[in-house]
Amino acid sequence: MKKIEEMTEEELDSYLANKAKERERYYREEATEEEKEKKAQRDAYLARETSYRRSGIYYEEQTKDYLHNLNYKERLAKAEELNGCKFKDAKPCKDAFAPRDDFDGPTRLFGAWNCDGEKVAVIRHPSLILFRMVITILSAIAGFMLIVLTLVDVFPVDYLYLSLAGLFITPFLLFKFSDALRFLDNIEFNRHTGLVRTPYTLFRKPFYIPIEDLEYVVGVEVKSARGGGSFQTGYLSCRKYPEKFWFGHAIGLGDGGNLNDWAQINRFMDTTQPIDRYYYEIMEYHYKLDKNAHFNGPFPEVMKKYFDADDCQVNRWKVW
Repeated sequence: MKKIEEMTEEELDSYLANKAKERERYYREEATEEEKEKKAQRDAYLARETSYRRSGIYYEEQTKDYLHNLNYKERLAKAEELNGCKFKDAKPCKDAFAPRDDFDGPTRLFGAWNCDGEKVAVIRHPSLILFRMVITILSAIAGFMLIVLTLVDVFPVDYLYLSLAGLFITPFLLFKFSDALRFLDNIEFNRHTGLVRTPYTLFRKPFYIPIEDLEYVVGVEVKSARGGGSFQTGYLSCRKYPEKFWFGHAIGLGDGGNLNDWAQINRFMDTTQPIDRYYYEIMEYHYKLDKNAHFNGPFPEVMKKYFDADDCQVNRWKVW
């Protein structure tokens, strides 16, 4: 069979028509209910997008006045103003830096990455989520032990109420507590200012830095037992850091990240081009919730003009 790039226009039309018939037959006869439901959702999404095109709103230009127009030196000076001190050069990193334009990796953004169109929030590692997991496990073990000790008459029956706290109440409160404080763990990439804000640590408050002074270092790939999954590790390394700040040599990334993620972050911070469709699904998710990327405030008002208020879907060709 010919490669697609070698086909004539007639052969390509025939090939695409046959593929469309195969997909139609598959979803009519062989697909699971879950696959059929996902296809129906995709079809509805595309139908809504078609309605935006027909109405003309899809191609309407929006003002981009809210985006920064500062060069690197101006943004560096702005970061120094926000930090309250000058920058100094960090010691050279021994690890190799990753390229900023490698888009060959898997497309994913959920999990430790969130975006509202104005900001991308990337959770650091280790984080409060790890603390929550450890305390939840210990609390569940304690609750289970209380049940066993109560059943063997070591403790009175009233202690069963404490076991409920260990098994259910404490994990729930920890979840709510850490969820409310997730912004403390977030690395914020702000497209509208061109600056990155580092997360809080035990010994250091956040500081601002231009994205040009951040580099991504690919770590090892951690694999589980045979047949299990794996995840990539990685961290951000700073070329500069504020002279009055205590500084650690690396900022770990939740979910590890990969070269594609780092490339997409750099593309997102480039205000000369619109936001890539890579982000649309998670942006729509935040719009529906009316939450920003940190989940600690409302969805950015300036980004709402790119969404259909009824469908909660991006309804513009280019989102700036």
